[in-house]
Amino acid sequence: MVHFPHIMKTLSSIKLLIGAVAAAGLQTAAYASSVAEPFAYPESLVAGRPVEGKPVTQGIRIGSEDVTLESTPIRDLAKKLHFSLMREGDGDYTRDWTCLTTGSGSDDFSVWLIATCSPAVTEAQMASNGLSPRGKGTCHLLKGSEKNVSIGGVTPGMTWEQVLAKFGQPTYAADDGWYFWSTSKTIEEFSNSREQMNWTGVQLEKGKVSRLFSSQATNP
Repeated sequence: MVHFPHIMKTLSSIKLLIGAVAAAGLQTAAYASSVAEPFAYPESLVAGRPVEGKPVTQGIRIGSEDVTLESTPIRDLAKKLHFSLMREGDGDYTRDWTCLTTGSGSDDFSVWLIATCSPAVTEAQMASNGLSPRGKGTCHLLKGSEKNVSIGGVTPGMTWEQVLAKFGQPTYAADDGWYFWSTSKTIEEFSNSREQMNWTGVQLEKGKVSRLFSSQATNP
């Protein structure tokens, strides 16, 4: 399993994908936290080749808050929504994350915001309590309108038809129940070319979305 898609700072799309897998080894198994950890990404994440184009989504909406990947500072968001952050790593590698939840019922879901090697949110995850129970640890309870959470309009519990209506056809369908929308694009800024890669994934169980995520990285 791939723990998180941390991207090596290279110009090559292939090296970017290799970085997503290699970074999994940086996870410390003995690391203990009071906040529930994000779920591990499937190895099939890097099996499909990204296509050039616009990402199907570049963030997550929490109530009235639009969280944009690689743009919204995770610590500013923590202060605004009053949730605590956990951190692991130091030096060139750090990961900050938090877990949020809409409740404890089987129709509720958990939400993770992650900032890998960045002050801004780089990844967002959602998982159904009923189909994909989270591990040990606590999650901050969202209240009122904050419970209206989605990644590109998609939430756990939706049907495949509803996902297609929001994201369109996936760029790659794995044989483990995961579907991916993987894109890359080149950003030209004066004499500097930067490559941006986005992975959005949805897992189906019993015909409904059990997990989904969106992750993005842009090389300097």
